[in-house]
Amino acid sequence: MKTFSNKFAAWTAIAALGATSLFAAQTSAAGGNRHGRHGGILKALSLTDAQQAQAKSIFQTARQSAQPIREQLQQTRQSLRAAVQANNTAEIQQLAATQGSEMGQLTAIRGAAMAKVYQILTPDQQQKLAALQQAGRGGRQN
Repeated sequence: MKTFSNKFAAWTAIAALGATSLFAAQTSAAGGNRHGRHGGILKALSLTDAQQAQAKSIFQTARQSAQPIREQLQQTRQSLRAAVQANNTAEIQQLAATQGSEMGQLTAIRGAAMAKVYQILTPDQQQKLAALQQAGRGGRQN
């Protein structure tokens, strides 16, 4: 049973590394600037100059808040890779949990930023955003 547990932990770590590598590629492709990801949607909403300035400020603040967490996440990923190579299952488990927490913190920062932006939208823009998001999910419910 211990062999299965060790293999499961190793495969879990490998899957986590793959997922975080994808996550890292998404965040670092624009130098950590997530505004590009939302820029197309925000442009489609025809924001006023004042709304654009507010959104830019909100995203900038979120990027600044997220920066230390992104740096810590990078260190955690490096440590996790080393633990996988050393087959240290206890450390893999601990680092995987740490990584999940850090990714959760980044998700919370992005979610809070989007919530703030949502509040500056007019009701028509909010409806249009909902339609764009629904179309982006291919109509599936999340």
